[in-house]
Amino acid sequence: MDKILIIISLITTFSFSQSQLSIENHLRTRQVHLDFHTSEHIPNIGEKFDKKNFQRALIMGRVNHINIFSKGHHGYSYYPTKIGTQHPNLKFDLLGKQLEACKEINVKCPLYFAVGWSVLDAEQNPDWVMKDENGKMLTANLDLNAKPNDIRPHYSWKCLDPTPGGGYHNYILKNVEEICKRYDDLDGFWFDIYHIKPYSFTSYSKRRMVEEGVNFNNTDEMEKSFALALKDHMRELRELVEKYHPNATVFFNSATHIANKSIFKEALYEMNTHAELEDLPTTWGGYDKLPLEAKFHLGKGTPIVAMSGKFHKAWGEFGGFKHPDAIKYEAAAMISFGASCNFGDQLHPSGEMDFETYTNIGKAYEYVEKIEKYGPGGTPYSNLGIWLSLDHSADQGLVNMLLQLHKDFIVANENNLDKLDIILIPSKNNISQNQLKILQDWLDNGGKLIVFGNGMLDSSNKKFLIDLGCEYISDSPYDFDFTSISETIGYDIVKTPFVNYDSAIRVKLTDGKPLGMIREPYFNRTYEKYSSHRETPYKLEDSSFPSAVKKNNTIFFTHSLDKLYYDHGMRIHRQLLENAIEELKINQYVNVINFPSSGRISLLNQEKNNRFILHLLYSPPILRADKVQVIEDFVSLSETFVEFRIPKKVKKIYRVPDYKEIDFKYKNGIIKIKIPNFKMHTAIVLEY
Repeated sequence: MDKILIIISLITTFSFSQSQLSIENHLRTRQVHLDFHTSEHIPNIGEKFDKKNFQRALIMGRVNHINIFSKGHHGYSYYPTKIGTQHPNLKFDLLGKQLEACKEINVKCPLYFAVGWSVLDAEQNPDWVMKDENGKMLTANLDLNAKPNDIRPHYSWKCLDPTPGGGYHNYILKNVEEICKRYDDLDGFWFDIYHIKPYSFTSYSKRRMVEEGVNFNNTDEMEKSFALALKDHMRELRELVEKYHPNATVFFNSATHIANKSIFKEALYEMNTHAELEDLPTTWGGYDKLPLEAKFHLGKGTPIVAMSGKFHKAWGEFGGFKHPDAIKYEAAAMISFGASCNFGDQLHPSGEMDFETYTNIGKAYEYVEKIEKYGPGGTPYSNLGIWLSLDHSADQGLVNMLLQLHKDFIVANENNLDKLDIILIPSKNNISQNQLKILQDWLDNGGKLIVFGNGMLDSSNKKFLIDLGCEYISDSPYDFDFTSISETIGYDIVKTPFVNYDSAIRVKLTDGKPLGMIREPYFNRTYEKYSSHRETPYKLEDSSFPSAVKKNNTIFFTHSLDKLYYDHGMRIHRQLLENAIEELKINQYVNVINFPSSGRISLLNQEKNNRFILHLLYSPPILRADKVQVIEDFVSLSETFVEFRIPKKVKKIYRVPDYKEIDFKYKNGIIKIKIPNFKMHTAIVLEY
């Protein structure tokens, strides 16, 4: 029986993968996500909604796609419902009127539906709320013992468990089916909040885990079980939507985020027709978060939508405004990395659209209209790949280094190694035995590898999976150490030993060549032994342990340089990576000269259109407050040069958006051009 279920599951998953949108058939490029989480304590919901004014706002904003609300986090529906509860202060079918308004002006309008957070459902059905192992309700930032007049923190909700076997799952299915039957020709559904907790002990989730034989003392097993339960829930929900609206898009929010480990590891993103990457770069991790997720999903052949907001800080701000220049930069970055654009807004409870918001969005989307043909529909193009570790600081630290070095990359996997000349392995192992064999074959056939820290250790963390020219001895007894680097990879690096803020693993050389050595401190800093204010000074002689080892086509750094860079941002560590790439003699497809480290590049291949597009972005985010990044200054750049090593015969080069042709020289397989002066963004198109 179990084997039959597995086969059915595989068939269903395969079917979904076949029905995903293609990169060429991407979603519309100028989108808005219209939040509408509205309390029962606010009167006259939607009374100022006017179809003409609603349409006017969308036209002002140059919007061609908007997500509108069928049900919000308070648990109320915005249409007459027999399954759920219509908002008590709403007197008409607001959802229906919005659908009508959008259809009249040819604006796509998928429906938002709140899943993980729903106050009314949690209050009426406490058995649907997620529980810990002791039966306590699980919440997001919510104090269950708070008094009625206590100040409520932001984003504070009870967390609901939608997994199959429970009443909430069935209720959602009935609710969505009602919507599917009520409205004709729906464009899609946008289901929200699937990252709330890693596992749940509701009666039905617990029963499911017992049936699966899950060890309740094993967190990994519980997280995997819950993730797969959510995947089953998503599968049933998507099948339901496709039954009534076969051409509708379906998206489950948070299933696409690499940082949501168990959800991502079990590939819940396969249940989506496309990928949407919700973000607020001002406060949610910065402007370098998008490239990695974009490259991953585009590498899977999945079209993407990048999401930000019109808000200054956080989703749902009333009266929070990001400057139009910041929206414009973010939109240009979205297009540059191959994504459609989406900016969040929140509709006033009255139903009246804010024209200032759509004036600001419209300024950005006016620019998007000029460049949108040169982003979505393209795939990242590079011969350098990074292997995902699913350790956020390791992956993102490595990405940060590459972005600042203008070393464009793709996400490596066992299916695309033939496209790659070099792969970087972050400092946490995430390589299966099957992947290891494929990777080893690739290496034996001339591939080149850079490895950091524990990235190539086996599950016991005591033996290397690939011969790196050394053997593992032990972890270091020191909290930190120093590096004495060799001249081989020491370009632009101080000759004095430099601190690492952490320690390397200890290895013994076999047939590898040392490229640097560990310099150890006299002792760890303790209450018993200490010196000065911070790190203990280094000893006057190198230890016997290398900091970097080269063997043939591999370079191994015994430090977790990726994590170190994520935490400390020391330029020396970034320079080490650049020097290692140079040492392995890698010629990338693009080399940008005289371009600031805070500039960003993205090379896309629109094979269907026979063209490459190199996007260049420059407007460094500024930290204006605690953890708030602001885009403000558009500075003109000149004297930027690019070398292309494109394995195609290029016929014509021009820049976007002004379509001015660019002269180029071709010699010894290299195309050299000078980039004309630009502010904020430009794109260089190479037709072949």
